[in-house]
Amino acid sequence: MSAGVFINPSAPWFDWIDGLEFRVFQGERWVCIASLLVMVVTVSISVAVRYFNLPIPNVAEWAMVAMSPLTFVGAAMCSYTQSHIVVDVVKLAPQEWIRRTARGIGAISLLAFAGVYSWLAYVFFQDMRVSGERMLDMGTPVALPIFFLLAGMVLMLFHGAVELWRVLTGRPPVTEEDVA
Repeated sequence: MSAGVFINPSAPWFDWIDGLEFRVFQGERWVCIASLLVMVVTVSISVAVRYFNLPIPNVAEWAMVAMSPLTFVGAAMCSYTQSHIVVDVVKLAPQEWIRRTARGIGAISLLAFAGVYSWLAYVFFQDMRVSGERMLDMGTPVALPIFFLLAGMVLMLFHGAVELWRVLTGRPPVTEEDVA
């Protein structure tokens, strides 16, 4: 007997949780779009400054900072859309119980990974916030990219918990096709 037998998968709060996770995903998508835009603009400005020898500070530092939300919030997006290594097993496995087991193992692994790195990111973020350490060119606080590491890991914890809940209740996974 599976855990899903004791839970009514048509309960209205199931749809509420799915809707909440989708709205979080939409926010993640906008953060990644903004990060990519910052990277393109600041690298373009940096190239122009170097080529024309303009007396403008090197804003390429902001491109490096923008890589943090793109990387870590983008990783959380991948955990929501199931576009990571477990998806191969889930798509190729012939039996439903194998696919469901792979999803469960993937969700538990994601929770373990994101839990450890959330803690490490939190400690590192606190250290950078207290020290007030800044980058050299523009004086950007080092705590800013570390914040996005922490945020990405917390978002991964959220998506991992919801995916584990889906596995335990027999609900299908979210796929890239669902959010396209």
